[in-house]
Amino acid sequence: MKRLIPVAAFASVVAVVFTLLPHALQGQEVQAQGVKTLTPEAMSWQPVEGDPEARIAILYGNPAEAGHFVVRVKLPPSWAGRPHTHGFTELFTVHSGMCYLAYGDALTREAAKKLSPGAFVVMPAGTKMRAFTGEDGCVADFQGQGPLTTQYLDGQGN
Repeated sequence: MKRLIPVAAFASVVAVVFTLLPHALQGQEVQAQGVKTLTPEAMSWQPVEGDPEARIAILYGNPAEAGHFVVRVKLPPSWAGRPHTHGFTELFTVHSGMCYLAYGDALTREAAKKLSPGAFVVMPAGTKMRAFTGEDGCVADFQGQGPLTTQYLDGQGN
């Protein structure tokens, strides 16, 4: 039994090293044995169609195709998104700033839940939702199984 403790301790150290390794490779995209590291400096930010102040970076996968995808969004200060639904279960994580999420039938800023950095939300496919930001804007990830489909509830565009 005493021999298992050093092995468990070594395994813990190895796990910590591999967790911290991407942070040591700042500014580099590394691909080895199927591993991809994408640092903030290497992300390609694009304007969001129909919303010139918002930016989007595709971190993993292709949202237009079948399969898992991860997208990061930068939303400007005091921003209000359009009411919409998605055709997939959305996993939403706030990284910085303040995001407010309204869902269900009350899609107003007043009804929205305050989401600080670290907040995580799961929204089933078809959930009516609308996002807002605070005075500093918000950076968040959303992910799901593509293809990403959006149905706007205000009757404008797709």
